[in-house]
Amino acid sequence: MTIIDGADAPYWEGLAEGRLHLPRCAGCSRWLWPAVSRCGHCGSEDIAWVERAMAGTIFSWTRTWHRFALTEDIDLPYVSAVITVDDCGIRLLGRIDDPGQVDPVIGESVQGRIGKTHVAGRDIPTIIWSRG
Repeated sequence: MTIIDGADAPYWEGLAEGRLHLPRCAGCSRWLWPAVSRCGHCGSEDIAWVERAMAGTIFSWTRTWHRFALTEDIDLPYVSAVITVDDCGIRLLGRIDDPGQVDPVIGESVQGRIGKTHVAGRDIPTIIWSRG
């Protein structure tokens, strides 16, 4: 059993349940990422976790051809991307579903689904982004 704690626990719990939850300050309505326990803008400790659609655009990406430590269970090559989530501006790291190895395009729309990545003997919920 994995124990999830820290300011970002609702993010990981949401992914494990198949949903994307992102933090928003209930005091000033700003989106907050990385997750914090207190808003750096207004000082409020009232952080709401809001479910968001797994939709966004590609901000940046890279294709990995060589093995790194703890990535032994990820098929090579794979594409990692930073995705700007629609309507909130938060940027999240994830993998792009890349069956044809066609280079992604910055600004391209993507839709996410929950997958998993096996790292260091654990399955970690991961957003897998698919291009339209």
